[in-house]
Amino acid sequence: MAGGGSASGAGNDPMAEIKAGYFQECDELLEELADGLEALRSGTASPDSFNAVFRAVHSIKGGAAAFSLSDLTDFAHGFETHLAT
Repeated sequence: MAGGGSASGAGNDPMAEIKAGYFQECDELLEELADGLEALRSGTASPDSFNAVFRAVHSIKGGAAAFSLSDLTDFAHGFETHLAT
């Protein structure tokens, strides 16, 4: 029976759709991160801006670890550590 896979190749990798969702979420998280960092830089931050930046980095790190993206996990961990100091 032909045609069971999708055009994206998800038939070969059962995690491909989940991974694609993670990268889509990363796009949104990076926008939140950029907005929060800009607010902090410009002095227009709300009381929750720092927490929003930290949550975005933490979420990126968690997804990266789930997919064994060690370079991204390590970078995000370093970013979190820097934010905590």
